[in-house]
Amino acid sequence: MVDGKMRIEPRKTVEIDVLEEDLFAGRGSTIKAKTGETVIVKGIVEFEGDCNILSSLHASSLRLENGGRINVKGDLIVEKSVNLENGELLVSGRLEAEDVDVGKVVRVGKGLKCLKIGVGGVLESMGDVEAEKISVGGKVSFQGNVKGHNLSVGGTLTVNGLTELERLDVGGVAKISGGRILVISVGGVFESTGNLFFEKLSVGGVARLKAVD
Repeated sequence: MVDGKMRIEPRKTVEIDVLEEDLFAGRGSTIKAKTGETVIVKGIVEFEGDCNILSSLHASSLRLENGGRINVKGDLIVEKSVNLENGELLVSGRLEAEDVDVGKVVRVGKGLKCLKIGVGGVLESMGDVEAEKISVGGKVSFQGNVKGHNLSVGGTLTVNGLTELERLDVGGVAKISGGRILVISVGGVFESTGNLFFEKLSVGGVARLKAVD
């Protein structure tokens, strides 16, 4: 413990149950729960680089400034923000936070819930997604339902569940399974394989729709 912050040396493994202070995790370090299934950090977790968390993690905020891959083998519950500059976030369970900002990739195994999420490259979720605002520069793939206000994707979007949004903006190709979207704007191809309710549709290329019965 230095300056009110616990430090994990690079490439070291540390067991934690509950930490009242901030945590600094050195590059290549490993964190796991000492007795239960969850590591609880009541302060900020700051990563120097790659880090493996071999359990669920509950923290106030997450930060990464120099790039790296954060791999959580469980749920990731963050009270405030996740800010991984030039980073990747892999969560085998659920991801919950107020604000998520990740430079490269976010992959979630069991669903996502937040107010805002911004990803520079790829966003994937195997479960349901609930977020007021989603902004992704490249590719989005949702295997479950998605519910929110605005969804903006620079490249391609695939939703295998139902989509419920106020506005959808996709630069390239969007394929969904129906739902309710008030305003849709797609630069290339838009396809809905299920019943879709909408008020305004603008497609630069081809639209394939199954209208509401």
